[in-house]
This record gives sequence, structure tokens and C-alpha cells, in this order.
Amino acid sequence: MQEKKKGGLFAGVLIGLIMVIGGTVLLWWNEGNNVRNIKTTDEIEKTVVEISPEDNPADFAGKLVAVGGKFVVEDVSLSDTTFGVEKHTAALTRVVEIYQWEEDSSTDDDGDTTYSYDKVWHEGLIDSSNFYYSGHDNPTSVAYESGSLYAQDVILGNFHLSSSQIQKMDTDAALDASAAKSVPEGYTAEGRYLTNSEDLEKPKIGDIRISWKYNNWKEVSLIAQAEGTTFVSWVSAVGKKVNWVTEGTKTSAEMIEDMRTQDKILKWLLRLAGFVLIFIGYMSFISPLTKLIGYIPLLGNVVNFTFSLIIFLLSLIQSLLIIIIAWFRYRPLLSLCLLAVAAVVGVVIFLLKKKHPTAPPQTAQTV
Repeated sequence: MQEKKKGGLFAGVLIGLIMVIGGTVLLWWNEGNNVRNIKTTDEIEKTVVEISPEDNPADFAGKLVAVGGKFVVEDVSLSDTTFGVEKHTAALTRVVEIYQWEEDSSTDDDGDTTYSYDKVWHEGLIDSSNFYYSGHDNPTSVAYESGSLYAQDVILGNFHLSSSQIQKMDTDAALDASAAKSVPEGYTAEGRYLTNSEDLEKPKIGDIRISWKYNNWKEVSLIAQAEGTTFVSWVSAVGKKVNWVTEGTKTSAEMIEDMRTQDKILKWLLRLAGFVLIFIGYMSFISPLTKLIGYIPLLGNVVNFTFSLIIFLLSLIQSLLIIIIAWFRYRPLLSLCLLAVAAVVGVVIFLLKKKHPTAPPQTAQTV
């Protein structure tokens, strides 16, 4: 369901300005963060010591180490006593979702805001008292909440994982709801959910469904600083904290490559996000003008398309300039070297053209 609220013609101008500034700041920060990530992974590669879980922890105190292998959970089963769910695992998560109204809004070029309301399963309560339009009331309290339980001791050979490392171990396997031995009145088990809904295919506002996830890893690998028989975060020369935990038995080289891949993905995602913010910001900024031009039959569409193309190119140029300037700020030596190489290539091309000028076209003659 959608409802529209009229807004001022210039409502998008302020929003557009904020988005342009936000995109600029994001792009600048991202380049600095990317450089710090590169320097950190390079430092890890030079510093890390690959060890075995059976090595003596005292021999590596204070050192950056990489270790991996099969682990053992020493605790008894983790237990969600409210529902009688037990599992021998490093981590157990209860997920409580409530069927509720969700509000979404969008503002067009005229400054008109459209509000839409959809029914969704959502973890945690959505406050409907702030909805623009009434009549979409959500529950204000819920009997149960989401939460996680973690093992007190996970042993990797002669080492013990720290609590922060245990909490990094994903709960990516689902438990069937039949694992719940204490089912509250009014609830039934349906597949992976414990629910009070009469029909999960056609739920009502306020219905609840509860599920459980757990960690089913058999092996774990990590890069961190050894401290006694456990591990703490290692801090690189540029201030980046490293406490890497991943599933499976991996070498330091494999984990470092995973770090670099993750950093590259983050870098390009944030670059794209920064560009999109700037583009949408400028489009919002000129919305009053495009609104007026839109009234011109036929010509209005052509002009607005041209404006959109120009704004796209300007946003791209601005984004590239921010990235280039940021590299001069964060990696000046490399930037100057690249600039020098580009200059040399340009000079060589110029000299070659001067030495071998293009022959003028021959004019055909008739006898």
C-alpha cells in the first residue's frame, strides 16, 4: 500500500548537497582505509610465523602467528533453557522474528514523498509510532528475544581460542525446531520454526517464529598475536587490528590472500557507493530545473536525458579526481612514480610521432 505526501519544490536540494558531501567523504576515507589494509597485509606477510597447534605456546609469546587444525569444544552442550534446546557446539544463536508492518519512503523530483507499507518477518520490534501514516500498528513488546550463547573453552592443540575469536565463529547451520523440548503453550514446531502462527504461509501481524542456528565447523584457522596459551589482536604499524578467524585448516598464505580479496571487494563496493551517492546527490540538486524542463513536450525528455548524462560524467570525473588526490595524500611516492611513467610514455609517443610524421594524403591526378 502506498500513500503520497506533497513536498516543496526545493526539498531535494538540501538532501542532494548532503549526499554529494557524504559521497566525497566516503571516497576519501575508503582510499585511505584501502592503503592501510594493503600495508597491513604486506606487514603480516613479512612478520607472521606459521606454527602447529602442538607447538609450545611459550616459544611464540608476543609474536604474530598463523595456526590451524581441528578444535575441541570442552564445554558441555550449550543450552537455551527457555526452550530446552541443547547442542554441543562452539556457538548457538536463537533468532526471534515478528511479523510486522515496515515503512519505506522515497522522494521524487517534485519533492513529493511516497510512503509504502509492507508486512515482513523482522528480527526485533519495529516502532510503528513513528510511521508517517497511522493504521499500521505493530506489537510494542514480545515475550522472547534473539540471543547467542558461546562455549567457554575451545581448544586448538596446546592453545585456547579467546572469547572474541569464539564469537567470530559463524552460526551457519540450522537446527530443526523439534530440538526444542520445552514448547510454550500456543506454540508448535513447523520445520525449522517454533511458532504461534496458525498458518506460517499466511501469518498475521504479531505472529512470532523462533529458530536456532549453530556453528558446525570441524576445523579452524587464525592469524593473531600469541599471548600465553591464547591469542589477542595484533596491531599493525598503521594501527589496523588483526584477529582473523576462518573455517578449515589454511596456511598463512591462503589466509592472507583471503584478506586481500576481502579488502579488494570492500574497496570497490565503497567506491561504487561513493559514486552513486554523488550522482544521486547532483540529480537531486538539479531536480527543480529538470522539473521545469519536463513540462516542455518532447524536448523536455531529450534535455533531461542530456542533463542526466552530463551529471553522470561529472560524477564519474569527480569520483576519479577524489581517488587520484587521495592516492597523492596516502601514497605520494607511488603516485609520483606513476605520474612520471605516464609522462615518459607521453614524451616517447610525441617523439616517435615527430620522427615519423604521418604522411599527408596523396591527391589523385588525372592525365
